[in-house]
Amino acid sequence: MSRVDPAPWAPAEAGGRPWLLATLLALGVTATVAAAIAGNGSIAAAMAPALATALLGALWVAPLRKSLFVLIFLGLALDQPGDASGLWQSPVAPLGQLLLANLNHTVPVDALHMSLMADLLGYLLLIRIHRSLSGSRIDETGRAKPASLLLWTLAISLLTLLALSVYGLARGGDIKMVKQQAQTFGQLLLMAYLLAVSLRGTLDYRTLGRVVLAAACTKALIAVWVWLTVVSELPFATTHGDSMLFACALAILLGLLFEQPVGRNAGLCVLVLPLLLAGMVANSRRLVWVEVSTVVFALYAISPWTHVKRQCTRAVLLVLPLILAYGGVGWNSNSRLFAPVRLVRSIGDADLDASTRYREIENYNLIYTLRANPWLGTGFGHPFTEAVKGDDISFFKEYRFLPHNSVLGLWGFGGMLGFTGLWATVVVGILLAARSYFRAQSPEGRVAAFAAIASVLIYVIHCWGDIGFAEKNSIFLVGSALAVAGRLAQPTSVWTARPATQRV
Repeated sequence: MSRVDPAPWAPAEAGGRPWLLATLLALGVTATVAAAIAGNGSIAAAMAPALATALLGALWVAPLRKSLFVLIFLGLALDQPGDASGLWQSPVAPLGQLLLANLNHTVPVDALHMSLMADLLGYLLLIRIHRSLSGSRIDETGRAKPASLLLWTLAISLLTLLALSVYGLARGGDIKMVKQQAQTFGQLLLMAYLLAVSLRGTLDYRTLGRVVLAAACTKALIAVWVWLTVVSELPFATTHGDSMLFACALAILLGLLFEQPVGRNAGLCVLVLPLLLAGMVANSRRLVWVEVSTVVFALYAISPWTHVKRQCTRAVLLVLPLILAYGGVGWNSNSRLFAPVRLVRSIGDADLDASTRYREIENYNLIYTLRANPWLGTGFGHPFTEAVKGDDISFFKEYRFLPHNSVLGLWGFGGMLGFTGLWATVVVGILLAARSYFRAQSPEGRVAAFAAIASVLIYVIHCWGDIGFAEKNSIFLVGSALAVAGRLAQPTSVWTARPATQRV
């Protein structure tokens, strides 16, 4: 029988520490009085210490997985005041800023250069360490250990991230830019670890999927609202990172429908898919269609040859001549009838689209930067070399540190050794999820494995297409995907010699 941890303020004979409650109350009163004085009597300032104490206390006693689910939903669903170019924001946008932006944007203290999300993930890591050392079983019930391969590669990627930061600083790099480059991926690795050691199995995969779908529906509603109200003033409804969110949610729905084609899942798709597609259209980002196409292709490539798959293949082959004819006729047309063709062409034709032309110039500069030090790169904190000058985007002061093509950017900043160390986790995540898909003994396990594969693929595409390495949504989506891949690898025995015998 597992040991039940007593509350810290329980009687001493029950194993508690009643002095801790008294100490916390005394500190709380002191902090409240100090905050009220500093805030000139502001009620919000006076309440902040009590709310912070309550939050930290709740996180301390709650299972890690529940705390992480809440953070994932808030991180994905909340908008910030800067989203939608500041022309529109929801009533909870200040909460999104408090959680995801640097704290000094909300609290007038310049030294607070970390986000509350990063602080909370660090706090949850301390809780995990404390529970491991104290023998607490709150996060252990019904849970198999994640694959050791994932944990090792997470450590390798984290050490590589730290090494590139130190190496860049030692060469005179800008410490502020080092933080900009490294902080998101560091939080991604931390999220992956915390989830991997706390998820229990199928029940938690379902919860995680529902969290992502709920967040995607929330952001799709926001995007549609912005599109309907300020479309004439704004080319994009929300952030570019929501492309990842919409595509990952679509992957979950398609996986559910394909693996379990029952009325409940069909009804869910009928309700949610139109909203997601409306959000994608409203947000008007080209990259999302590449990500969605990749999800569909990945599902087709990995799935077995069922009757449904054969019928879909025949249907595609029958309409393929019409699709090719439509593309050929509309390739050089400006008619709205051929808008999809023009969209596809703009993704790779630099003569048609200025943004694509800028990216080609930037890609050349990144490769040029890599050639100067192909093994170690420049290290973080150093800009890429502008051998060829592109369009002036100096309003984005970090553009030479956060290039649009994050993949080539990591080659330039980290060289071959650095890129390999950072990308090891991404490769291992795909490997474990793909092998788990074929060995899973239940539809739920295969849906979880496919969603993990799709999420990592979407991330790779986003890194190639638009600053994906610094995209905050990757913390929650890719971190979750890596954790699920590592968690699935144990019951499906993809990282052991023995055959799978357990259901996942």
